[in-house]
Amino acid sequence: MTTLNATATADRAATRWRAAWRWHFYAAIFVLPILLTLAVTGFIILIKPTIERWAYGDMLYVDTVATAAPFATQQQAVLDSYPDAVVETIVPPRDAGRATQFDISTIDGESLSVYVNPANAEVLGHIDNATRIDFVATQIHGTLWMGRWGDYLVEIAGGWTLVLAFTGTYLWFPRKRVPHAIRRAFIPRFREKGRRRWRDMHSVVGAVGAPVLVFLAVTGLPWSGFWGESLWSPLVERLDSGYNFPAEDPVSDVSRDAGALETAGLQISWANEFREVPKSTVIEEGVVGTPLTLEQVAAVARDVKMLQGFAIGLPADETGVFVLSNAWPSAAQDERTVYLDQYSGEVLEEVSWQASWGSLAKATSWGINAHMGRQLDVANGVVMGAVSLGVMFSVLSAPIMYWKRRPRGSLGLPRRPYDAGLMRGVVIIALVLGLLFPLLGASMIVVAVVDHLLIRRVPQLRATFGMRS
Repeated sequence: MTTLNATATADRAATRWRAAWRWHFYAAIFVLPILLTLAVTGFIILIKPTIERWAYGDMLYVDTVATAAPFATQQQAVLDSYPDAVVETIVPPRDAGRATQFDISTIDGESLSVYVNPANAEVLGHIDNATRIDFVATQIHGTLWMGRWGDYLVEIAGGWTLVLAFTGTYLWFPRKRVPHAIRRAFIPRFREKGRRRWRDMHSVVGAVGAPVLVFLAVTGLPWSGFWGESLWSPLVERLDSGYNFPAEDPVSDVSRDAGALETAGLQISWANEFREVPKSTVIEEGVVGTPLTLEQVAAVARDVKMLQGFAIGLPADETGVFVLSNAWPSAAQDERTVYLDQYSGEVLEEVSWQASWGSLAKATSWGINAHMGRQLDVANGVVMGAVSLGVMFSVLSAPIMYWKRRPRGSLGLPRRPYDAGLMRGVVIIALVLGLLFPLLGASMIVVAVVDHLLIRRVPQLRATFGMRS
């Protein structure tokens, strides 16, 4: 009886292992190309300061400036060099060795970042933001440069990354109680040859990085177009009293969402993206006051203790506001957006960790900043960089390892025994995930149906996908 029980237990364990193998394989088919893209572009975004110093250093950096020309003089130099352009944002130098950045929109619809030497108001050049290295990397990272559908693909891939990480960890965990099993699990057998060495390196790198990979997948979802925009943001707005619209707004009417104000230099934090922007007060119909000068706005920024590196968004019309922003690459606790009446300089509203964010907004923003490697100083960036490199290795080593074990005429998948209980478990997991992440749940159900019904009923597919029974 003991032998029979042990055999049954071993059979169930083998069945679970084969099921995990198959789902790991299915997840990899879809995820690996996108995951490699995200790892490469994420690494580029992570080292943005280094790349920009190398690519644009002659415009971004100047000799130490003792006395700077007024912002109005610098702005006029930009307008003289780019006639008919509209200045949207100004980023004052964060230190005496940097240029002033002016984000402009040209008459041809181009978005340019123009750099001016604050010492003499000399225009040093411009960067076309449509081809800026970090902008291109960000677009690919978020949408694969495919718009809304690319956004959905990235979201689905983020969900399948969870499947990949959990099944991979299950496959990596030692199944046999042998001496030094745990030590062997963490140390690849470099002296081995062929598939075994590749498998060890792939599994160890993947298992060590799996917790961070899960964290990256989860914290990336609030940016997504379906789950983040349609589900999570409204939920945070409803449950988190500190997030989004205040119960009583002492300001006048509201205009567009804050996210519409973004430029290359003016970044809007996630927790502020869908907040409505207050308007400046117009004394009476058709009569407007005199807007503050840029020097006055900068003085207000210092008075309200904006951190160096803040951006100033300019009003778009007579009811627009000056926007002071400390956003990325600041830590979440340092992110602030302050709206100023363009005539009086009065603070109309402040959106920040301290002033208005509730618990869910804080947690989400903390996760997003950690995702970007900026929340916990240098250590955060080092960990995210290492994980990005680890993901690249895991993705590239997977097909090598697979090819070395794949028998001819088959995908090399372990045989999937027909197990009604196991299938019910898969369906239940898919339904639960579907409630949490609808696109992932829907795609898991599709894969389960194809695996269980279509492949199982077509002889050629049965052989190819390892269904011999």
